[in-house]
Amino acid sequence: MNADTRQRLQHSLEASIRLAHQLEDALLQETRAVEAREPEALQAVVNSKQALLQALEGETRQQQQIAESENEAFTPAGMARLLSRLDDSAVLDDHWQALRQSIERCNTLNQGNARLIERDRRRVELSMQILRGEDVGPAATYDPYGRTRPNSRGGRPITHA
Repeated sequence: MNADTRQRLQHSLEASIRLAHQLEDALLQETRAVEAREPEALQAVVNSKQALLQALEGETRQQQQIAESENEAFTPAGMARLLSRLDDSAVLDDHWQALRQSIERCNTLNQGNARLIERDRRRVELSMQILRGEDVGPAATYDPYGRTRPNSRGGRPITHA
């Protein structure tokens, strides 16, 4: 192992951290665009998110190549061994942990955005069914005792209401 390997890995980790933070920002922008129902803003964010993901994947491939060139598997255990061998001061490990935490935040934000999008998709689908006069299943109505009961009215298109 040499200082060049350590430096290449450190630069790659630092670049990945910057990209992951930018991805977090993009995911927050995506959340705002979905909540505001702004399709143009959403498309712009999705495009920038794709570019960030490609750049992050490139850095990940570089980190994998560095690990494998040092005869370590690109796994959490393999990276822990590699980082401890390359750096006594734990700077690389701190970078690795910061990257992993940022990626976890990105995953959480992405899952939240997926739920928002699915909720909106279901809302639009239900609205379309109602407008077409299709039976949308039992309505979520309650009797005076708080028990649920299906809607007894048949479905009619809104134009015939």
